[in-house]
Amino acid sequence: MKMKLTGIQVFWMITSMDLGMTLVMTLTPSLLAAKQDAWISIVAAGCIALLVTWLVTQAAHLYPGQTLIEYSQTILGTWLGKAVVVIYLVQWYTIIPIVLRQFSDLVQIMLLQGTPIEAVMLLMVLLIVYAAYGGIEGIGRCSEFLGPIILLMICLVLIASLNNIHWKNILPVYADSEIKGILSGALAPASYLGHSVEYLMFASFMNKPRKGAPYAFGAAMTATFFVLITTMMIIFVIGVNLSPSMWYPFFEMTKKISLFGFIDNFDAIPVVIWIASVFIKLSVYLFIACYGTAQFLRVRNWRVMLWFIAPVIFVFALIPQNVTEATGHYLNRYWVPFVLPVNMIGLPLLLLIVGKWRQQNRSTPV
Repeated sequence: MKMKLTGIQVFWMITSMDLGMTLVMTLTPSLLAAKQDAWISIVAAGCIALLVTWLVTQAAHLYPGQTLIEYSQTILGTWLGKAVVVIYLVQWYTIIPIVLRQFSDLVQIMLLQGTPIEAVMLLMVLLIVYAAYGGIEGIGRCSEFLGPIILLMICLVLIASLNNIHWKNILPVYADSEIKGILSGALAPASYLGHSVEYLMFASFMNKPRKGAPYAFGAAMTATFFVLITTMMIIFVIGVNLSPSMWYPFFEMTKKISLFGFIDNFDAIPVVIWIASVFIKLSVYLFIACYGTAQFLRVRNWRVMLWFIAPVIFVFALIPQNVTEATGHYLNRYWVPFVLPVNMIGLPLLLLIVGKWRQQNRSTPV
């Protein structure tokens, strides 16, 4: 039976993938580059994310019954299409172990000090293999449940932080960073808010593929809005003298929460947000990596690929020596300079232009 996704499931999948990782992993680079104007960087990042969403929805809807693996070869021909597929497979195969390692490092630091990192990784790998084995439909249902919880937790942190606001921290506006700093600060969050690029792969699973665009746009705008408000709150609460030097300013902001003099210890909330978001993200990526590889290699049963890919990502996740290698090096040397311009913008644009041209030529009478 063919797996099916609803529009609301697509919305929650993209929103969940965007939010947790962006809040935890990309705010520090923005604060370093743009200082108190980091919120303007998030606005710019949101605009880039919307551009990515427009490109991928337009490209995916050219051949709504096919996945990226299939229509890239339909549009560009067998060999060039396969080259495009390989570029995306590299993205999927590299992001899974990196996110797995980031997750394990953070959980070990925040919750399970002294626990072997291999044990934390193995537990998450078993969970995402179970989720991916059920197919994209099961992951979509999971995101319908976890997505609202993620948003609720973020709202709770933001509301509880209101009494720690220092309005002067956001001033002066557009004085210290200039346009170069603002645009530089937009790149990292844009690359994480651009996870709607995976719509290229799972649009074909929707009940009505051509009606999926509003849900993808809604997800990108929702994620951008919450990242924007959170960034402003971090600036208001912590300021730009300290926050750029913090690995996880969102977590640090929750440590300052104290209500009525006795309600505090909100530290667990961002960890819940992080775990739920990472679970959805890793499950989606593992599924599309397995399904895409099976289509690429013409393997009839895509679930067979799970038993090859899961051990590979576990081993690869052990390669980074520390959190700097797992986060900074990957983000600055591959994800931002290559994935953002090529996988998220360049290749969808190429598929859209050539695909439109092919369809017009086919419909033009000789």
